[in-house]
Amino acid sequence: MTFVWVMLGSFAGISAMVALNVLLRLGKPARIASLDEAIEQLDTDAIGFRAGNGVLADDGSAALVEESGGRRIGLLKSKGDKFVIRYIEPGLVRAARLADDARLTVRLNDFTFPPFTMAFADAGEARFWADKLNAMQE
Repeated sequence: MTFVWVMLGSFAGISAMVALNVLLRLGKPARIASLDEAIEQLDTDAIGFRAGNGVLADDGSAALVEESGGRRIGLLKSKGDKFVIRYIEPGLVRAARLADDARLTVRLNDFTFPPFTMAFADAGEARFWADKLNAMQE
């Protein structure tokens, strides 16, 4: 009988913590407010990262920024309440698929980084980045 009370108490305690998180909105996902913010974070992560062309996903969940004069693309992706950064170099892209609704799905040759999708307002811009990423396949 004690086991049942312990299990019920645990369930009630965990439920209360989840409810408090929802109520206080502590699980708010990170968002990138602007391309300048993404560039600043990439420069902070890799000192000397000189940004070139860049694009921000419509929902602020990801950004792609070319390194000027370089052969890599900085990728900033929200993961929970933080950001994950990858520097995409030739051979790191497995696939970049473009859907009809200007949504780009990117798969990297990095098992620690799951596939992600970026939505674009302009289909031409989505095609530009899909081509650029696909050119970085081996």
